[in-house]
Amino acid sequence: MKQSKTLITLIAVVVVLLAANLVVSLLGGPKRADEWGNNEPNKPEILIERVKDKDERVRMEQYIEDYYQKVKIVESIKALSGEIIDCVDIYTQPAMNSPEMKGHEIQFEPQNMPEEFINQRRTGGVEIQEPGQLYQLTGETCPKMTIPLRRLDMETLTRFETLEDFFNKRGGFIEPPCGGDATPANHEYAHAYLSVDNWGAESILNVWSDYVERADEFALSQIWVVRGSGSDRETVEAGWQLYPNLYGDWRSHLFIYFTPDNYGNDGCYNLSCGAFVQVDNSVYISGGFDQYSTVGGGQREFKLALIKDHNSGHWWLRYGQTWVGYWPRDLFDTSGLRNMGEKVDFGGEIINKETDGRHTRTDMGSGHWPYEGFGYAAYQRAIRYVDTTYTYNYATGLTESRTDDQCYDIDLTNSSGNWETYFFFGGSGYNSQCP
Repeated sequence: MKQSKTLITLIAVVVVLLAANLVVSLLGGPKRADEWGNNEPNKPEILIERVKDKDERVRMEQYIEDYYQKVKIVESIKALSGEIIDCVDIYTQPAMNSPEMKGHEIQFEPQNMPEEFINQRRTGGVEIQEPGQLYQLTGETCPKMTIPLRRLDMETLTRFETLEDFFNKRGGFIEPPCGGDATPANHEYAHAYLSVDNWGAESILNVWSDYVERADEFALSQIWVVRGSGSDRETVEAGWQLYPNLYGDWRSHLFIYFTPDNYGNDGCYNLSCGAFVQVDNSVYISGGFDQYSTVGGGQREFKLALIKDHNSGHWWLRYGQTWVGYWPRDLFDTSGLRNMGEKVDFGGEIINKETDGRHTRTDMGSGHWPYEGFGYAAYQRAIRYVDTTYTYNYATGLTESRTDDQCYDIDLTNSSGNWETYFFFGGSGYNSQCP
């Protein structure tokens, strides 16, 4: 009996240690041991208060008070990450409180989609090993007719100088993901694109949570649907992103973005500006994952699609097999995405702040290079698009492009095999050839 109790105690200790290790791996900051030694990022940077002055702080406090008079919280979930996720009544979500949305009738699923797209559970010939979302490790999910929304508090708002910076995500320390041909000075890319009139794009992305050198830099893998040029450029975008200043931690998150004005003042990340109408109660936009791909080990991936509903004209987001929500057609104009896209784009992007006059050490993808292949490099596979006849097409004919192949690169393959059209991409940034 004594031996039995001892064994049970030992098992209990092991379980506790394993659980603790899981939480540490999920919540801890990234570490990178290489020729420069251990370069753990400066975590306190994301906690800096940037509020312009006392009057702006009062405005922020008032905004939170007004915000929660409009948003109806049905219940709340305390995530292992420390976040509080409010389950908000679908009819009181931020998008439905926008003056421009007065009279908008929520559409709960697309009305018109390509038949092949609706009926397929396509995995590119290989079963998808999809990660769960971190907040669901508690075993809780928001009830039907609510959406999961991160609690808005002063800790979040005071990371911005003004309320306008928070709404637009264009403060001095937050930058949007810009399309590969927009090429702002400090953004770098390894991507593949196709200029074609379209009603959407789809890809399977493996997800990493590796290393960014600074809290004001990001690394991402995403898909873009684009139309227009110059000030008329409009996009809808989705993928995963590691961006400490935006999310308050050092792991990758599911994200969306849109711009109706070439990354000007009117676009935003996630649900922050009340543009995206969410209809699903389980997918937490801006949430982290419970597992990530590992070097030489298991790969975690998810399928994303951005598809235009031809009947309503809304641009829908599909995550895995779930229709998450949509950007309403009226957000866009006729020279932009109101009627169609004219380019689909897939790949990686980073911000390079050139610390100490050198290139950033921020990783793109996994930090490994395309030639290292499966289990090491980041990838996107089974890439397709929907044309304006609602035909579901293999994305052959993509053009690969990179800012500097000595810093980050891409290797595109048009395959007739299980992976269809795919590419590996990424790199480690600063090195002897990327000074």
